[in-house]
Amino acid sequence: MPLPIWNHPTASVATNGPAPQATACSGSGQIAVTYNEGPSDVTAKVLNGLKAAQAKANFFVNASWLYTQQYAMILQRAYNDGHFIGMTYRAPGDSSDGLSDDQIKQDVENTAKIVETLIGVAPKYVRLHYSTPEDYRLEHIIRNMGYTLVAYNLDTMDYNYKGNPAGIAQLYRDTFSKQLDTYDSKGSFISVQYDIPDTGSWRAIYEMVNVINEAGYTMVRLDGCLQDKNPYKENAQSNKTVSDKHSFGTSGYKEGQSAVEAPSNLNNTVVDTSDIQLVNKNQKKNHAEALTSSTSLVLASLFGLFMFA
Repeated sequence: MPLPIWNHPTASVATNGPAPQATACSGSGQIAVTYNEGPSDVTAKVLNGLKAAQAKANFFVNASWLYTQQYAMILQRAYNDGHFIGMTYRAPGDSSDGLSDDQIKQDVENTAKIVETLIGVAPKYVRLHYSTPEDYRLEHIIRNMGYTLVAYNLDTMDYNYKGNPAGIAQLYRDTFSKQLDTYDSKGSFISVQYDIPDTGSWRAIYEMVNVINEAGYTMVRLDGCLQDKNPYKENAQSNKTVSDKHSFGTSGYKEGQSAVEAPSNLNNTVVDTSDIQLVNKNQKKNHAEALTSSTSLVLASLFGLFMFA
């Protein structure tokens, strides 16, 4: 029998309460490692580590970055490598207040279209930008558009570990140990890390995988985590959900990981972080520009980029 996965499974269809968001996997011993807010200058390093470990992860991409050719190419690599692609979404002004339902739907659709243009299918899984208070109206609008909202139950707090990436792996180790000590069984987790230079996540990838492996957990894509055989949308305008060659239930679906050794020069790698500004912990470090009505202009730029590349 599958385990509970939603944080608000009995939420009302009304907008005055929270919408259900996935916070755990359906199977004991599973962990879906997720990365927010990329692609960035360190995404390739994360992908290299995952490839060495024969592991799959999940990337909630920020469409604001995808008009840059290098980042667009990195997204395509992540998708072609068999990783799961979702999208982050941030309402203009960080609030749905002052916007009609149709305006919000159009902005969400424009955001999904940018990703679709690059990978051939539109994301169905969405992670919302952290906001206080929680924007229940926005949650319900997006959910009613056919999207799956994804939260997490394991916050790595990687923004505290830029200078000590081993602390991220230790947090995983402590979480697994506490679960076993308290409940005498493995749990299931959706973890969150940030795919940006100014955290320790990209340096922690090798040790993190080894900790997961040693604890007997299995790294899974979110479609496997939630047993979803149609984890994408056919296109940004459609409610029809589809699979691809890597999806759960197909012969191309992969999960699991192998022990891996970090490259000897990992800690000597220098990444320019001068253009990255992290906000405080309570704001969950979203370094993205707000997706305002200019999203359509970003989309136009993206089309132009590939037309003239």
